[in-house]
Amino acid sequence: MADQKNGVENLTSNIKQCHSEETVESADDSGNARDEQETNTPGRPCKPYPFCRYHDTNRYMENNIFDIIESGASDLIEPCHEYKGFNNTPDEFKMIKFTDEVIRFGAACMNSRTNGTIHFAIGDEPNFTHGQVLGVVVKDKEAYEKALRPAIDDCFEYKHKAAAQRCIRPVRFVGVLNKNQTSSDKCVIEVDIVPDSTICEEKIYHTFNNTKKVKKKAKDKKTVKTETNQSKQFYVRDGGSSSDLLAPTTSAKPMEEYNKFVDNMQQRSQLRKQAEETYLAVTKENYQGSTLIEMITGGSLSLDKSHFERYVIVTNKAHSSQFESLGFLVELNPTAVLDFDPETAKDGLECHFKQQSPVSVHLPAQYKITGPIEDIANNLKLTRNTSWVCCNGGIENEAPSDIDQWLMDKGTSVRNVISFLCRKDVLPNKRFLVIFLLCSTVSEKIDPLVETFSTFCQELGGTDQIFCICDNKNAFTSWKDLIEARCGIDISDRCIFELSFAEVNGTILSLSSKNRRSIRFLPCGQGSRVLLEKKVERSLNTLEVLCVNQCEGGNEDKTVKEQNFYRGGKVSWWNFYFSEQAERILIKRNKIDFIENKVKQILCSQTNACVLLNLLHVPGCGGTTLAMHTLWAHRDRFRCAILKDNNADLAEVADQVVKLLTYVYKEQLPRVPVMLMIDDFDDMEKVFALQQLIENKCKKKNIQSKSPQVFLLNCMRSESPELTGTTKDTVQIILKNELSDEEQKKFSLKVTFYAFMLTKKNLKPEYIENVVHNTLRSFNINQKHSQLLAVLTLLNAYCEDASLPVSLCQEFLSLHPKPILGTGSVQERFEEFSNLICCTTVKGEVGKRAVKMIHPNFAKRCLQELETTHKITKADITNLLLTTEEFYENTDGRGKLWQDVYYILMGRHLVKEASPIHLCIQPLIEVFKFQYLKSALAKLKPTKTSRLIQDIQSETPGLVEMVLLNALERFPNDANIAQLLDSYLSQSRRIST
Repeated sequence: MADQKNGVENLTSNIKQCHSEETVESADDSGNARDEQETNTPGRPCKPYPFCRYHDTNRYMENNIFDIIESGASDLIEPCHEYKGFNNTPDEFKMIKFTDEVIRFGAACMNSRTNGTIHFAIGDEPNFTHGQVLGVVVKDKEAYEKALRPAIDDCFEYKHKAAAQRCIRPVRFVGVLNKNQTSSDKCVIEVDIVPDSTICEEKIYHTFNNTKKVKKKAKDKKTVKTETNQSKQFYVRDGGSSSDLLAPTTSAKPMEEYNKFVDNMQQRSQLRKQAEETYLAVTKENYQGSTLIEMITGGSLSLDKSHFERYVIVTNKAHSSQFESLGFLVELNPTAVLDFDPETAKDGLECHFKQQSPVSVHLPAQYKITGPIEDIANNLKLTRNTSWVCCNGGIENEAPSDIDQWLMDKGTSVRNVISFLCRKDVLPNKRFLVIFLLCSTVSEKIDPLVETFSTFCQELGGTDQIFCICDNKNAFTSWKDLIEARCGIDISDRCIFELSFAEVNGTILSLSSKNRRSIRFLPCGQGSRVLLEKKVERSLNTLEVLCVNQCEGGNEDKTVKEQNFYRGGKVSWWNFYFSEQAERILIKRNKIDFIENKVKQILCSQTNACVLLNLLHVPGCGGTTLAMHTLWAHRDRFRCAILKDNNADLAEVADQVVKLLTYVYKEQLPRVPVMLMIDDFDDMEKVFALQQLIENKCKKKNIQSKSPQVFLLNCMRSESPELTGTTKDTVQIILKNELSDEEQKKFSLKVTFYAFMLTKKNLKPEYIENVVHNTLRSFNINQKHSQLLAVLTLLNAYCEDASLPVSLCQEFLSLHPKPILGTGSVQERFEEFSNLICCTTVKGEVGKRAVKMIHPNFAKRCLQELETTHKITKADITNLLLTTEEFYENTDGRGKLWQDVYYILMGRHLVKEASPIHLCIQPLIEVFKFQYLKSALAKLKPTKTSRLIQDIQSETPGLVEMVLLNALERFPNDANIAQLLDSYLSQSRRIST
């Protein structure tokens, strides 16, 4: 027992020395303490800094009181708290006291498996109120972290050093404001403890305190010996303090409590694991991003056509780290900003804002109505600049007021500002929005913002024109309770609090079409967005990131992208973008819905950080297109990307994937998973290796979630893919070279994709018949666009390369050239038949555009449909083509049209006798060129009758003569046509005789 007692005395020697120094100093300065107690009157309740966060902008106000007392373990997730005064500790002992107290508290939390925070510079009785914010001046903040880390290694067992370093989080310094909300040089020092179940498992943690004893010199020795004794402790949380279960005791069974605690460690560890799982599961899905969009635009969902013409901002003290996330204020171009930060002009929000937009700084007194309203507005420059109203002094030598004096000193003048702005002859009635931007937590019922809200509510007759933005739940809860107590109003549905300011900023900026064309945005969940900074995107150099607003504002040529795709080129994001516009190019394959449903199941059922989706496909069946379409369909709910180079270093790829996952979240858990597409990996082992590297990176980053954070969409070719089933972290998806019945039906409704799909092996002719039949229901040969379609069907049915110049179609349809503003699409003027035609580039003619049928098979089917349903024969259409002068008056591409018409009349196989002309006849503008054409054509002799003439003779033999006569009139003096006509007439006479 004596040895045990001696060990404990050695264990606590450092702390006792610190405490004794504090006691002596406190006794010597008892009178000063009483004076300090009188001057440091306790303030109002406040909440501690958010647990395990470092980038929040919360600050304490001097003398406010924590609304949480020192405590022990509760539900293991809610942190327990311990307060240390620290203000009277001599400087030479502060670091010793800090490290000893943190290690004792940290070990107690780790053994008790509870989260916890220890606070330094928080007062306690008898000199202060329990939990009173005191603050302490810290000259070297880095010294605390540098002292803590080696102290942890010294005090914990070697096998537990790494675990202790991870559980005891970095030191945090929280700023302390003066009572008038100006900055001070004081702060509160805090350390969080997180005994994660994956780190602590079922281990127990002893700590050791090294003390030195000096021994007397031996008789025959000249040196003095020193021995180092190690005392062992086992700390646990015991109410509001930490107890050592190995400390000396008068109990008959001194080790009984210790042994009992150790025996129950397995159960305690299991409770901790269950608590973590429950906490992670309480991440309900909500739509505050959508709510923000609805509120800020008044329901129009766009700033370009917002219901609100003007915005008024009410804000309090902002932190410098928030400025980069408040760029939306410039976008909103507020009429007035009511700023309650007395240092706003020095280094606050006004100082930052005026660097980007002109402002006119005013005191509230300048809004007092002393003359005509219009004169006051002109003097304030309300129509030219944002009026920045400093509502708590800080300019023109006006001193700021303490919070409890503000209403008396400045309340009346601010009320005058509000009354002025709410006049119907100042701001448009019901067409302006008042936004309360809470950059700091409002925690007191006499806070100026509470009074300001009440005044606006009275002036506007309710909260319909009021909207509140907080960046955390604690700030919202405090604000909501204060407003309900002051005004009797529940403002929950008029507040945003689950989005960070970065997410609010990105979401509001994305509502402007100008920004969507110039800025790239990533999804953040709940309908919110965040800016993807260019330097961040460049750092993700192994990934091609797909943004929410991909392709918006681009000027890529739709036809070029479409033609490249039809000719077997790789699909691009532009193909998907164009498919969502009026003219659809692609359809949504059934497998996309299957993948989407599978992803939802995985999110609800699996816990692995990275899940593999294997998309095995037959070559040429559209596997890559399907994978990219899947990413496109998920781009507003996932952060999507494609691996650029399969030979990239996989460790670097994993780092960048996790960087994309955690972008802007900082200490928060990511709300939006990453979907990474990898294509044509030749080795599944590399895929599994990448999956494992991402898992390890998430673990290292301490990203814990109840659902997967990264989906690897692995697109691999396979000649004979087989379904091998789904494992815990791998899902197999098979895509074969065939279309489902449902996809066949989809194609019948979205035929602009047929030209591509006609290459598919199992595409049935019946579906083309159904599409054409449904499309041509309203065909009327007396209508211009119907006539043009009939001509195109005839040309493309007998000459696949035939087309009509866009300019010719425009003139024929009375569609004038494209206006300077707006569009004049030829395809739109085809109306219900527009899905059967497409625009293309004329081969060999730079910049020349032409119109043709999407595919010869559709052209052939259209001819059959016109004859059977509408009684329009091939002879009728041919005569229309030959006798309509408008087709031949257009000079743009006239040579090509003459060539195509002659080709369908006379056939492909021509014998040249002495002609320098092949089948590429140049535009015939000059008369002499036309005469040369006639003489050249006269030398050409057909080897056989063309298919068109044969079909007309077979279907309507009585009309062949009229067709040939019209052809000869169109090509006067043409020997070949004349010969064909003579042959036909001779044959007809022989048959008749």
